[in-house]
Amino acid sequence: MNEIELRTISEHELEDAIALELRCYPPEAAATLAGFQFRYAHYRPFFWSAWGDNQLVGIINGIRTSQSECGDEMKGNQTDIFNGINFCILTVAVDGQHRGKGIGSLLLQKLVQQCKASGIENVILMCEEHLIPFYEAEQFVLRGISASKHGGITWYEMSRSLHTMEHLTE
Repeated sequence: MNEIELRTISEHELEDAIALELRCYPPEAAATLAGFQFRYAHYRPFFWSAWGDNQLVGIINGIRTSQSECGDEMKGNQTDIFNGINFCILTVAVDGQHRGKGIGSLLLQKLVQQCKASGIENVILMCEEHLIPFYEAEQFVLRGISASKHGGITWYEMSRSLHTMEHLTE
């Protein structure tokens, strides 16, 4: 594979995105096409995709929220505040053949940039235990085991503050 192109996803690519999601998550934990369509319609600037050789190899997306934890209710069509100060990442998926190449990190960094530019204060997520070191390397802090039992999986809550203390060092 050559260079990776990062860009927001297009509507006609949502079916490819959900196919990737289904390859990366167990069926009971995966998003639905309707869920992706909702996220695309309401949070398009935060729905990033990674492309290599004109093939979708990674996606990241989620929702803005006023909540400080990612609950199970965020998986469907949410009625939460569209301008919440937090962003809950709901999907980070990289095709199995392309893992270990830094694509997940690139997507995460791009999403964090978008969150900062949008005035979001914190990024929150739930992940499986084996992914904790990956997120810690991207400056996320482990908050503990989540109350969520989505998909029958034990999830761990993590967060990253986007606040800078520049005004204190000037």
